[in-house]
Amino acid sequence: MKKVPNILYTSLVCGALLSAIACRKDFDEINRPYKDAVEETASIPGLYNGLVSSLGKYGNDVLSVGVLYPTANQQAFQNVSTPFVNYAGGFWSQYYPDLNTYRALLKKIAEQTDPASFNNVKYMATILLASKTLRMLDYYGDIPYSQASRGSEGSANYRPAYDAAPDVYKSVLADLKGAVDGLVSDPSQVSIGSSESYLGEDLEAWRKFGNALRLRYAVRLYNKENALASAIITEIVGGNKPLPNNQVAGEMYKNNFGLWPSRIATTSTIDALASKWDSFHELSISNIRMSSNVWNQMSSTNATNGSGIFDPRCFVFFQTNDANLWVPQPQDGSQTEGGTPYRSETDRRRPFGTDPTNKFASFNYFIAYDRKYYPILVITEADVHFLLAEIYQRGMGVAKNILKAKAEYEAGIRASVEFWYDYALRSEVWLTKPTAPTPAQMTAMLINPKVLYNGANDADALKKIATQAWLATMFQPWEAWAIVRRTQLTPRDPALPPLSINRMPYPDDENVNNHDNWQKASGGKSPTDQVAVKVYWMQ
Repeated sequence: MKKVPNILYTSLVCGALLSAIACRKDFDEINRPYKDAVEETASIPGLYNGLVSSLGKYGNDVLSVGVLYPTANQQAFQNVSTPFVNYAGGFWSQYYPDLNTYRALLKKIAEQTDPASFNNVKYMATILLASKTLRMLDYYGDIPYSQASRGSEGSANYRPAYDAAPDVYKSVLADLKGAVDGLVSDPSQVSIGSSESYLGEDLEAWRKFGNALRLRYAVRLYNKENALASAIITEIVGGNKPLPNNQVAGEMYKNNFGLWPSRIATTSTIDALASKWDSFHELSISNIRMSSNVWNQMSSTNATNGSGIFDPRCFVFFQTNDANLWVPQPQDGSQTEGGTPYRSETDRRRPFGTDPTNKFASFNYFIAYDRKYYPILVITEADVHFLLAEIYQRGMGVAKNILKAKAEYEAGIRASVEFWYDYALRSEVWLTKPTAPTPAQMTAMLINPKVLYNGANDADALKKIATQAWLATMFQPWEAWAIVRRTQLTPRDPALPPLSINRMPYPDDENVNNHDNWQKASGGKSPTDQVAVKVYWMQ
């Protein structure tokens, strides 16, 4: 395999970014292509690694804590109101610099003497960009895409049109298939060495990642694009294509895909993970506690000593209150508190008895504090098992098989538990390690009435799959939000009003700087009205 030097990532200037990005310059100027000096000094390894490291920005805990957790009913009542409009543009402004970087990378590859020798690099970057584009569609619906970040091709692209979400989904899924099929083990392919910090140029892992994304969106689009979705499922599942499976302790990143900061920053922290801690201990957005809604799926009783807990993940996801008791906060907001379990920047939680107003169990301190080992996940092995469980239970693209559905469902639960315990036990940040569950405890969980699978009852089986998929995405709130919106089968406190945020509103900058296209996409609706509009795949 050819080698190229590992050159540090060279940032692109504001020049080719879309109008939504908050650069304080003239609109035409900020949509011009990146400067020649930057184009000359940017390297293929650097541009590629920029796509990897920018995934740190996608763990936006302010948006998650303030909007996604409460919308998906995974956290208890938010004691301090967090206006979702404040965070409408966050993901938008993260994505378009990445699209710009991706297009610059393709341009750089095309300029090489032997562009085909960089095919693996191109395909890996395509899979990364696809994962980000698909989430954009899930957040916003129609988005600028085909004309976006093409300022170098002329002023007609300065104010890009919005592409219809179905068209972009189809385009990206086709790109994913091409990328997965195009990856080859060939000595003529260039290696970018340590700049490939995502999967270490493990092509089989890359195939798994690409196929996992294709399967996720085939299921998501199944009721809208049945022929396309069925064909993808038949190809991947019926054709036994590589998918995440049999995760290995210590190498979880090869089957659980996302940004693993310890792989790209071994002696320092990543800014986004530092901001994660800030979001947890900032009182205006972080009064989140273990909710009664989640507690009811993890414990058989309300015993505050934890004797009813049957789901081992409870001991990783959450921690007891100031009195060392497992007390969930009512999901309906009938009880609030003023505790501050994350206020001190130390390497451990406050001692019991020092924060008496902390009445409810909260999210685990070590997860909030961890800036080095905590992964920002895109899709996991557990996620894929739950997709397969639904596929077999419903007979989507393959023959219905309730025995296989049950096996995949239980494999998803086991994979999720194993993943989070492997993380907690290997993270140096976790000073107090949880005790991994025994085989007997795992069996007890699987036969608990709240978990026990009965494939003969479609309604119950599908509700169980949705519930466990939702629990497994406790720290992928963007995905939990998608599961809630798509299935409408996840647990919900009956005192809460129906789901009200179906999508994020377009950033205000789009109304100002790209008004005509914004008008066509939004219908001129206010942000409050925009969020009531369902994204393409919602029923």
